[in-house]
Amino acid sequence: MHIAIIGAAGMVGRKLIERLVREGGLSGRTIGKFTLIDVFQPEPPAGFDGTVDARAADLSAPGEAEKLVSARPDVIFHLAAIVSGEAELDFDKGYRINLDGTRYLFDAIRIANGQDGYKPRVVFTSSIAVFGAPLPYPIPDDFHTTPLTSYGTQKAISELLLSDYTRRGFFEGIGIRLPTICIRPGKPNAAASGFFSNILREPLVGQEAVLPVPETIRHWHASPRSAV
Repeated sequence: MHIAIIGAAGMVGRKLIERLVREGGLSGRTIGKFTLIDVFQPEPPAGFDGTVDARAADLSAPGEAEKLVSARPDVIFHLAAIVSGEAELDFDKGYRINLDGTRYLFDAIRIANGQDGYKPRVVFTSSIAVFGAPLPYPIPDDFHTTPLTSYGTQKAISELLLSDYTRRGFFEGIGIRLPTICIRPGKPNAAASGFFSNILREPLVGQEAVLPVPETIRHWHASPRSAV
């Protein structure tokens, strides 16, 4: 089995690779090759005896999606995204990475499907940002998607594309709406929800952390391990 991971250098991407290498297979099939893509050079996984193609690439750049699809991976995990706060601050970058890059990938698969019947499994990481307030507890599967941010809008559009391309038989797609993943290691990133990691991570090393919301706020979380 050949597995491609876009966003392989990220927090969830690295843990996903570790899990797949540890288990050695997916859906009863042995993994023989990884293609690992990120804007930063991904590290080849330790302890993996198969083939690894790890490279830095921007999926929204011309030809990159086609290059990935030309190797015909059996499963594609699409984890790459510009996070919420950054997508809100840089409108063009958010839509270029989060929407255009996703659409380029889907279209490259669609074209390959028409050439030789290629039909991979595509796992797309969406977000609870596709929902809009007021939020019920718990959020049911059929709750309306009315995003309040550009990031949420980009994820919601991508979900519709995923559903439509799956309906048309171009690939087998599944979208997973992840909540806030914490505790995120390292320095704070530009995610609007990053403070949830900050208020836990920074005090552990003696640093001050600011809580920018009322203490009554309720939120959904998952650990990196449970997300994988």
